[in-house]
Amino acid sequence: MTLGKGFLLNNRYRIQDILGQGGMGAVYRALDENLNVTVAVKENSFFSEEYARQFQREAQILASLRHPNLPRVFDYFVIDQEGQYLVMDYIEGDDLRQWMSREEKITEAEAIQIGVAICNALIYLHSRVPAIVHRDIKPGNVKITPTGEVILVDFGLVKVMDNKEITTTAARAMTPGYSPPEQYGPDPTDHRSDIFSLGATLYAALAGYLAEDSLARATGKATLTRLWEYSPHLSDLTIEAIEKAINLRFEDRWQTAQEFKDALIAARRTLPLDQRSSPRLAMMTQTEPDRRTIPSQRKMTLPPWADKAWKVLFGKKKKFDPIWAIFTFLSFVVLSLLIYVLLDPQGFSSVFHTPSQTTATYVARETESIGLLGTPDPNTTEFVISQTQNVTPTPTGGSSGIIAFTSDRSGLPQIWSIDVSTGQTTQLTDLMDGACQADWSPDGKQIVFTSPCTRKRVSYPGSSLFILNVENQQITSLPPSLEGDFDPTWSPNGQWIAYTSLVNGQAQIMKINVADFDTIIRLSDGTFDDFQPAWSEDGRQLAFIRLRSVGQVWLMGQDGENPIQFTLSGAIDDSNPVWFPEEDLIIFSQVLGLGSPSKQLFGMRLEDIGQSEEYIILPGALSSYIPLMDHADIAPDGNWLAFDYWYSDLLSDIYIMTFPGSNLTQVTIDPGLDYDPAWKPVH
Repeated sequence: MTLGKGFLLNNRYRIQDILGQGGMGAVYRALDENLNVTVAVKENSFFSEEYARQFQREAQILASLRHPNLPRVFDYFVIDQEGQYLVMDYIEGDDLRQWMSREEKITEAEAIQIGVAICNALIYLHSRVPAIVHRDIKPGNVKITPTGEVILVDFGLVKVMDNKEITTTAARAMTPGYSPPEQYGPDPTDHRSDIFSLGATLYAALAGYLAEDSLARATGKATLTRLWEYSPHLSDLTIEAIEKAINLRFEDRWQTAQEFKDALIAARRTLPLDQRSSPRLAMMTQTEPDRRTIPSQRKMTLPPWADKAWKVLFGKKKKFDPIWAIFTFLSFVVLSLLIYVLLDPQGFSSVFHTPSQTTATYVARETESIGLLGTPDPNTTEFVISQTQNVTPTPTGGSSGIIAFTSDRSGLPQIWSIDVSTGQTTQLTDLMDGACQADWSPDGKQIVFTSPCTRKRVSYPGSSLFILNVENQQITSLPPSLEGDFDPTWSPNGQWIAYTSLVNGQAQIMKINVADFDTIIRLSDGTFDDFQPAWSEDGRQLAFIRLRSVGQVWLMGQDGENPIQFTLSGAIDDSNPVWFPEEDLIIFSQVLGLGSPSKQLFGMRLEDIGQSEEYIILPGALSSYIPLMDHADIAPDGNWLAFDYWYSDLLSDIYIMTFPGSNLTQVTIDPGLDYDPAWKPVH
């Protein structure tokens, strides 16, 4: 019986519409009324007691899977006389079949990126115990989300390999053009069957035509048309990688998904640098939480005046998102401001009130241990103090007064620097593929950065890390990983660079010894997606983002030990943590609401871990609206914050202010996007 729209399934899932229907049931889009999220519900009819038992076993196995390129199965139940049901992630977006129908062919870089993503999923599936074989890889089962994620869906033909028994959740089936010959007859299938189907999928995506059916090829009724005949512009390595995957005999194919992936990555490296990635595809991941005990931490407290200022200036989280409310108005205002900036760049700075300079000093008290406390309090309040100080010239912040930042003012993003006191800018890189994510060495003589960077992103698949000697402009490449390295941050003692590396599609935090570049230590344990590391002042800890359904700030030791959740923001996304001097505070970015692109700066004391005591940081001079702020960095003297001050990626400039919220001053005024500031240390 087909479930109608509005039907409440299992007292939890409100049916919204039918996504697909077949002889064994249907797939529905539904609203999980307990969690208020959209899900996909797959319905299967009973055929026999044995089939029901097997389906339940596969459901239990699939529910244990956690990988960024696979949907999550998080509920299974049986309703008598009706059927079995799997509840899983609802994946928005188009599938590869729709991409191909609209554009006939996809680019070589897109095919490689999609192939690597699916290989990552297969590496994970095939390495399970027992191993899992998908058996139905084809363009229609490769979903591409609006944010560029590549997800392998539809486990209707999944096969679980077990020494004792081999089970499937559906009868043997095949898709002509994509299924290997062993799937047509009595011969057993294994993980190499998935490699064939993925190769056939990439063949069709690049050729614009299906490969000749494997059964017809095996019986001599057809021969394979070489891929170069359809697409002569393809690189030799790409053609070789795909055609080897679709060989008829098991032993002639790639023997593992890892081998296939390595071949695709090698092919990518032969492409021109400007053709190695696609702006339509990105690496976004999903993981599940972990709970561990918290180690003792050194407790620092603010002096009385700073504590009072903190409580007055920093209100609790505010859920209102101004970007939606004022978007129409901003369409006019932004155009006016752009014209105004072009006619009188300095005049834009006068839009903001600039109070007189103040400084702050932090005083340490006795140390004591920290423990987990309580649960978040949803009832929060925001307070903003008005400023009445006299206006003074632009302050010289951060001791050195030099900030490195990323800007696309010259075209692609590049690393620039600016003298805060004079406004003089210097372009530090001019790389064909762009550069971004600058971080200074502790002596202020070198900058580590990420490249390629074609635009502002959270993740940079295929990128590597480089070190720039600021004095002689020499650039040194760090050893690259197969999939991409980014988010570099230099340790306070200068001996290590922590960074994010993609490992089988997962974001993992690593650190590399700067002395020889030979010692690379993986700090993440591979269970979660971890990124955006930030060193503590003494170098003994790192803050980082752990991606569950949303980003959360976590802490761990310098060698990856004792990870512990720091922020408790619920469904609200946190990002870009940075340690305040003396390690008493961590400042981070947080979106204003679920699904919002708008961010603000928040702070939280280490002593408040486990209490959700997050306080918003607002410039005190501005109480008429909520500014949008991101990517904070702390000046060496601890008195100044630098950050992005932006308007929905239409305008983005670097601003500074004294902590905790005075002397707001615009530093960059170029119409291009300026972001990711990094103060230069002073020695």
